[in-house]
Amino acid sequence: MNVTLSSLYICVVLLIIFRIVLRNPKTSAGKVHPDRLTRIRKASLIFSVCLWLTVVLTAYWILSFLFGWPFLFQDQVRIAISPGHVYSSPSQMPSTLFWLWVVKTGWGLLAAGAMLRLFWLYANGILFTAKNVNCLRFLGYYFIVGWFIDFQIQDFQNDMALSTTPIFVGFFIIFFAWIMDEGRKIREEQELTV
Repeated sequence: MNVTLSSLYICVVLLIIFRIVLRNPKTSAGKVHPDRLTRIRKASLIFSVCLWLTVVLTAYWILSFLFGWPFLFQDQVRIAISPGHVYSSPSQMPSTLFWLWVVKTGWGLLAAGAMLRLFWLYANGILFTAKNVNCLRFLGYYFIVGWFIDFQIQDFQNDMALSTTPIFVGFFIIFFAWIMDEGRKIREEQELTV
């Protein structure tokens, strides 16, 4: 799973959250409006299906590379670590680079798992809880740790063409999760005092 695709999923999650936050989903009785909750559930279901499809294709893509299977319309999978470093089998990769690629790919699958959990929470009407905050926080750490893995890969290849944007995106998501967590705590305190 590449960073661009992961960035797209993160942006979509943040847009859904901003839309929920900017619109007041409460009726005068203080309950969540059923139409809005239905829209959230439908959107979460759509993104969950898309993400599951991506995870399944990514898993098959990894197996295709490892075992030399054909992938979709390709006879052989090629992994492009950087512009000048393309590999068509694990035996062509230096062992350090191979294990860094395995860690990066595994880390991406863990991030996909966090997004699936987040969409599952949304689909079940669980919008602002500590579980949501933990999923978002993990996604922020995904970008930061992913950048350090990319740094190690680039350093191993003596090819330093690396952007620091993922670090800033990661800190932004962690900051957003912190704000969401503080808002959740304030709401819980208000519910206890009423």
